[in-house]
Amino acid sequence: MKKEITIDSTLCKKCKVCVEVCPNGIFRTDNNLTSVKSERIELCFLCGQCMASCSEKAIQVLGLDYNKDFFDLPETINSFDTLIQSRRSVRAFKKIPVPKDILEQIVNAITFAPPSFPPLKTEIVVVQDKELIEQSLPHMVNWYDNLIKRLKNPVVKFIIRRKAGSERFQTIQNHVVPMVNIKLPSMINRTEDAITRNAQAMILFHADRHSDNYREDIYIALGYALLKAHSLGIGASAIDLIPPAIERTPYLKNLFQIPEENEVVASMILGYPKHKYKRAIRRQLKTVTWI
Repeated sequence: MKKEITIDSTLCKKCKVCVEVCPNGIFRTDNNLTSVKSERIELCFLCGQCMASCSEKAIQVLGLDYNKDFFDLPETINSFDTLIQSRRSVRAFKKIPVPKDILEQIVNAITFAPPSFPPLKTEIVVVQDKELIEQSLPHMVNWYDNLIKRLKNPVVKFIIRRKAGSERFQTIQNHVVPMVNIKLPSMINRTEDAITRNAQAMILFHADRHSDNYREDIYIALGYALLKAHSLGIGASAIDLIPPAIERTPYLKNLFQIPEENEVVASMILGYPKHKYKRAIRRQLKTVTWI
């Protein structure tokens, strides 16, 4: 599908919100002019973050329509429907720490996530120290740098494909590799954080790799955590790039106190949202069959 993003300069207020909310850093503002980085436009995956946050509706992404795909959000969350409609993956945070009592409420919500088979197997690490997150970032970047280099070797690529499985390897090849390839230079020189996103806090979900259905349990727990965070006014996002880097870097497993026998399955970053979304996006299931 052709990727095309246009900005109406007569409507654009140069507020830079699109620059900060776009997960792939597709927008830039130079000389008081907002534009699209041509070298990154292929990374657009129609998430709608830019159009959902633009107050003036100045941005148009090919494949999305303001009237058909978006609707205005209510001022307050007063029902489950408005809770799930208004939740977005937040990757731009204020430089304000998340209080421990807020994190404790999120942890408590996780305990209500239903397990496939009792007892609960999900374990978590709550990282309150932003400096610890910053300390881990160069090691994550280094791991992805090495991954890209290894994938250039056909033999190593074959081995990684077999170990990862077809579904996971397809995700790596179609999404992770293109994104990392473009962003690596800026991540290495630390002008961009495309992994932990300058988050104020982080929660890691892990479990004993020999336990039953632990991955499924963790994904359900992650969903509970994301919704609870949003209900408390905390922005959050599940970040798939973090677990593999921790899982395969002994220094990081030790840094985050992950037991050797455990697998890090999921992660979420947290903080107070820097921006407020103006509208929600409608998404359609691929198919719905009524029988």
